[in-house]
Amino acid sequence: MRGLIGALLLAALGGCSTSPISADIADPVPSTRMYAFTEKNAAQLVVTRDSGIYGAEVRFILHIDGKPAAEFHPGEVARFGLAPGKHILGVSKYMLFGTSRIIESEIDMKPGDLVRRRISQHGSSFSFTSTAY
Repeated sequence: MRGLIGALLLAALGGCSTSPISADIADPVPSTRMYAFTEKNAAQLVVTRDSGIYGAEVRFILHIDGKPAAEFHPGEVARFGLAPGKHILGVSKYMLFGTSRIIESEIDMKPGDLVRRRISQHGSSFSFTSTAY
């Protein structure tokens, strides 16, 4: 009986997170939800939101240098052209009654750079991290 309860608990916890998806197979964010930095530039930022049913109703907004750049649904990817130099990236949840806190990080782009970031959801929290996907 304990084994069954443990297995059910693990299955429930596993259902409360999302799974990484490769930028090569993720669906592109539609142009109607791309707001800024859509032109090619000397460096490229690739942001992918994990796939999975959990949190499917939640939209994430990517901010670049304080500007909304794109809105992500699960399993989507977007590519942004950035000029060389330092940029502040931020992610927030878009909810019915406004946005959540914003998680920010800094990147320093050089000409020819390709930087990848991943938006993940874990229970009621989320993260924005480097990724090889």
